[in-house]
Amino acid sequence: MRLNKFLAKSGIASRRKCDLLIKEGRIKVNGTTVSDLSTQIDNNDFVQYNGKLVELNFNPIVYLFYKPKGVISTVTDPFDRKTILNFFDSKERLFPIGRLDRDTTGVLLVTNDGDLAHKLMHPKYKIERKYIVETKISVNKSKLNAIKEGLKLDNGQQVKARVNFIDKKFNRYIYEAILHEGKNREVKNIFKFLDSKVESLHRMSFAGIELGKLKVGGKKKIPLKMIRNIINN
Repeated sequence: MRLNKFLAKSGIASRRKCDLLIKEGRIKVNGTTVSDLSTQIDNNDFVQYNGKLVELNFNPIVYLFYKPKGVISTVTDPFDRKTILNFFDSKERLFPIGRLDRDTTGVLLVTNDGDLAHKLMHPKYKIERKYIVETKISVNKSKLNAIKEGLKLDNGQQVKARVNFIDKKFNRYIYEAILHEGKNREVKNIFKFLDSKVESLHRMSFAGIELGKLKVGGKKKIPLKMIRNIINN
């Protein structure tokens, strides 16, 4: 098994974060610090993270979290701003599956299973993300088909989405945006291309998982069987 996958399955962090830990020299295999990301291990190898033994026998957990506005979707913050972990037991080693911008609200999955997080974020699984977007400027309808078919933006980002008009309330236009990848600021960049600007952004669902009656800042565990079915479908 590849070392980063072993670390992720052990609940250390996501695979991407585990790659960084390996590069930083914080992982030892059989007493020797390793930095090669292609390192393979088997059942006879002895793996340590910050001097502590890493084992596979842990209980994977996935939470559905209603992320409030103003909360950072990271484990720590150098400016001491509130992060998602302020809403969880500090003894749990958790991290978000993907991220939402600080001013974005809604569905965010949080887990201790780095391998599961990697699968849910991988483009090949085409996990659907559904957003409600509010703007003050109506989108350029002539560009909607281009977004639906997929294109490369001026910043080099490849995007593809379905954008549907829902309603107009007072001075706000309300749209539904459906995407299958979680690129940085993707929704905001799409609406910029559509000659509009996101004023409010709320994620309604991730992989079909919705908030239901969950209150802002609330959380609940999701059955692992449900998550595995999403990946296997």
